[in-house]
Amino acid sequence: MSLYRNKLIYRGKLILGREVRIKISMLVLLAVTLTVTTGDNLAEDNETVPEATVFYATATVRERPVTSATAAVTVIEREAIEVTGARTVAELLRFVPGLDVTSGGTRGTLATAQIRGGDPNYTQVLLDGVPLNDGTYQVGDVFDLEGLTAAAVERLEIVRGPLSSFYGSTGLAGAINIITRRGSDGSGGDVELEGGNASLRRAAASLAGAAGTASYFVAVSLDEEQQRVAEESFSQGSAHANLDLALGARSSLRLSSRFASWEASDYPDASGGPVFGSGELRRSDHQESSLGVELLLGSGERHKLTAAVYRHRLDRVSPAVFPLVPSSTERTNFTNTRLGWAGSIYTSHRFQLAVGTEIGRQEGENRSTLLLPAFLGGEVPGDYQLVRTTPGAYAELLVDYGDLLIEVGSRLDFPENAGASSEGDSRKVEWSPRLGLRYRLGRQGSTRLRASAGRSFKLPSFFALASPPQLGGNPELRPETMIGGDLGVEHGSESAPLSGALTLFYNRYENLVDFDFETFSHVNRSRVAARGIESYLTWRPGPTFTARVNVTWQEVENLDSPVRLRHRPQWVGGLRLTWKPQPGLRLELSSQGTSSSFDEQIPVPELNTTAGYGLLAFASSWELAPGWQLRGRIDNLADNNYEALIGFPGPGRSLRLGLRRTFGPGGRPSAASSAGRPQIPQDAREGDQR
Repeated sequence: MSLYRNKLIYRGKLILGREVRIKISMLVLLAVTLTVTTGDNLAEDNETVPEATVFYATATVRERPVTSATAAVTVIEREAIEVTGARTVAELLRFVPGLDVTSGGTRGTLATAQIRGGDPNYTQVLLDGVPLNDGTYQVGDVFDLEGLTAAAVERLEIVRGPLSSFYGSTGLAGAINIITRRGSDGSGGDVELEGGNASLRRAAASLAGAAGTASYFVAVSLDEEQQRVAEESFSQGSAHANLDLALGARSSLRLSSRFASWEASDYPDASGGPVFGSGELRRSDHQESSLGVELLLGSGERHKLTAAVYRHRLDRVSPAVFPLVPSSTERTNFTNTRLGWAGSIYTSHRFQLAVGTEIGRQEGENRSTLLLPAFLGGEVPGDYQLVRTTPGAYAELLVDYGDLLIEVGSRLDFPENAGASSEGDSRKVEWSPRLGLRYRLGRQGSTRLRASAGRSFKLPSFFALASPPQLGGNPELRPETMIGGDLGVEHGSESAPLSGALTLFYNRYENLVDFDFETFSHVNRSRVAARGIESYLTWRPGPTFTARVNVTWQEVENLDSPVRLRHRPQWVGGLRLTWKPQPGLRLELSSQGTSSSFDEQIPVPELNTTAGYGLLAFASSWELAPGWQLRGRIDNLADNNYEALIGFPGPGRSLRLGLRRTFGPGGRPSAASSAGRPQIPQDAREGDQR
């Protein structure tokens, strides 16, 4: 990773060398959350949360109850996704504690997720377990969350904290696993048409069903809009196809696939956007495909064989950003392939030992040209090609003493073509340990203490490692590392109207990759410390109303220099109110706020701060008749003027309205699709909007 600040203005330097109100509101929200979640006035707990109600599988060999998790975990289920009216995964993630979604404000720009003050390329993004991070991006291994539509998503699992003990490289700060919809009993499906301002047009259709021991899900969508902000535009076509097949009583096969092709016109990074820039657009053409295969053998997923392939092709033409950045053309091809096995080798009443091994292969190719004037050297090629293979092995031990659960994880990775090792020698072995504890308080066990700590690492991106020397490539870069942990308290039960959590975290990053202008090369030198508090509170006074608030405070410090890190707001939070006044009618009012953050844009060096802002949104869905649903959403309800980045205005008031027709049973998972996958009551999940 390069420091985000330097990466956005990197190409240019290769050539030429409302705030108080927002802080008060955030403090009040945090104070309320602290009072309710840690005070003595909590409602009496008459029942515990059943251990079988909430499961997650993102950072554990076998699916486990989320109440047993020693890490901070958020699960957002299909019902909550439906109520928000969100179109993309990026929109769904904006209300997750400890996570901040960064973008230029519209769908055409790159949207990424930062966990606990880390850079976007420290977040592992997966689709049905398939890794999606692309190492050929100039900002490092990231994935554009705007390219994933919410229509095909069944649930999201977000795990915060160091996860290299499970994933190896890239799980430096946490992971987001996007799980798509599966088959259903009987044939069913839906068709939806949506329109709105900014020439928004969207059409989506899905079909799910079962035949014998197999079930399937297929979905297609077309989505486009233009001039939501200035002259930007976006258009995309995508398809998902999933198959579940039961192989006898104890085994099953799962296939998950996706293809997407999309085009975007936006304003280049660090260009000052439509306000301060030249007005010329960057044009990008993306093609993505992924395939995941999972073979479960034995009862309770005793053995799991996995295969995953992700491919991304990008063609891009970028205009110059005067006076530093020349125009350029770029074509990249990236392929990530993984094969793995994991299994439980010992299970008893108190102990569970699981081990696994996998091998990953990344292939990156770049064909790019900087189009300099003739007197500065003319065209400068930036071509490179790199293949990196990384085998690894890991173990996970769970020790369960009833109220006390201990989780120990350890992993060894042996990367090739990764520069020097993190210790500066040639061994190139990365060790990633992790320790987690969870303790249930009281006889009911509805209050839980948890703690976790670990070490994680990230291999240098292909762009920093393999670019030609004249563009700063350095094959001797060492992996970036992080040692961090958290301490949290959670409270929740089925009977109590209040539930919530409070977590303190601290992460220390070392060997960060930065660009050194004296040596004209990427180097390891930076150290960064990130500390903070993340919290949420949910209130359900009855079956028809839910209120949920989340607040995150963070402080990120560069320990080596006074250079500030880009886009690290100190406060981020939101409030969501969901009401079901009658059967078939759902209403949601949501607000989101963020404090100011540091930013840099080349045309306006005198400006370095993006002001804080707050936004309101309203979403509704109404069942007009059996099988017919009217859906609508208004974003930026108050039509506030704000900037996502300096010179990049966020969209004004936006309206979209859709009509959905549902056929058949629709969403009930079949026996084939749910083999080994316990179904999850909606009212017990952290992401629920009941």
